[in-house]
Amino acid sequence: MISVSEALDKILGSATTLEKTVVPIEDALSYTLINDIKADRPIPPFNRVAMDGFAINSSDFKNKTAVDLQIAGRIQTGVKSGLIIYPGQAAQIMTGAPCPEGADAVIKIEDATINGDMVHLVAKKAKPGLNIAPMGEDAEEGKVLIEAGSPLTTAGIAICASVGIHEVPVYRKPKIKIISTGTEIIPPSETPLPHQIRDCNSFTLRVMSQLQNIEATFLGIGEDDLSLLGSMIHDGLDADILILSGGVSMGEFDHVPKLLESNGVKNIFHRIKVKPGKPVWFGKTETTYVFGLPGNPVSVQTCFRIFVEPLIKKLSGSKSPRHKFLKLPLAEDSISKANREHYMPGKLVIKDGWSAIEPVLIRGSGDYSNFEKSHGLFIFPAEIDLMNRGEMVDFLPWREIW
Repeated sequence: MISVSEALDKILGSATTLEKTVVPIEDALSYTLINDIKADRPIPPFNRVAMDGFAINSSDFKNKTAVDLQIAGRIQTGVKSGLIIYPGQAAQIMTGAPCPEGADAVIKIEDATINGDMVHLVAKKAKPGLNIAPMGEDAEEGKVLIEAGSPLTTAGIAICASVGIHEVPVYRKPKIKIISTGTEIIPPSETPLPHQIRDCNSFTLRVMSQLQNIEATFLGIGEDDLSLLGSMIHDGLDADILILSGGVSMGEFDHVPKLLESNGVKNIFHRIKVKPGKPVWFGKTETTYVFGLPGNPVSVQTCFRIFVEPLIKKLSGSKSPRHKFLKLPLAEDSISKANREHYMPGKLVIKDGWSAIEPVLIRGSGDYSNFEKSHGLFIFPAEIDLMNRGEMVDFLPWREIW
């Protein structure tokens, strides 16, 4: 068996970034950028007023905390104005509008009293630049706002739109196909007999793919029938990633490894020194990467997070596809007798005013009812069986937070 680190080395080492494409900005969330996104003009593009109020020349407040000024006009956001403010004048102005020529400060509307065409303004410190964001304060023209190789976030989508990019050059996302295996598995819509269980793994895999902005295709439930399952595997090998759940252990009816190899999938590794997920199988053809995951629901969700997501990132053009872990203290003592690297479910709690990880106790890889309470996974090293309250652990949330 190989370690988790060795498995990830083999997975990522076998992967090549997919081809370039262009997607509409509204569909580009989590795609990886091919090019830098740069400011096409200064941000803000003019001296922008930061709040509703009156634009003034701060020299009118010299040695004063209150003045009466003539209202020279009103300036609305988004409307071009040629208004010039002279000493003794003020212009009523809206948030986001360009500060008019001659004005160098804005007194907020709460400190103004309007009387006809005059306004009484109160300010303890009316100095140049008050309540004005100067042109280029956030970014000069040409500044790199998002680097190539970065995944687009919601803020990144806003930045692209703000610099005039409505179609984004990115790397293609992989196409994923999914097969659930086992004669005992039936669809959720059916009533199970005492010896049957409903399929949940395909839904877990599809939803976790959707979190990567990928619509995965479910090919169905492959019973423990060599002909049927072999045909489904053949159909799945036109995807970039094929994922099977179940049928990869050492039992008499665990046919998946042999069927994959007979369909031309090269075995890269089988079995990892990890809990859960020991039986994981990984291989590839020239165009398709294939995972055979254990059938237990906890193993499926854990293994997708640990092994499949880094491959998705690598294929999608990420410069850093490996996981980033949070370092957090344990909220209480934790025990593991796995004798291999153990990815244990944990939830974020506040302990003594600080964030900490509280272990979520489950009864094994089939205990998805209690597993649901977890916020992610923390790593219990293979060489120890006890970790004490307060010890720092590597924590991997179920969803990326950076």
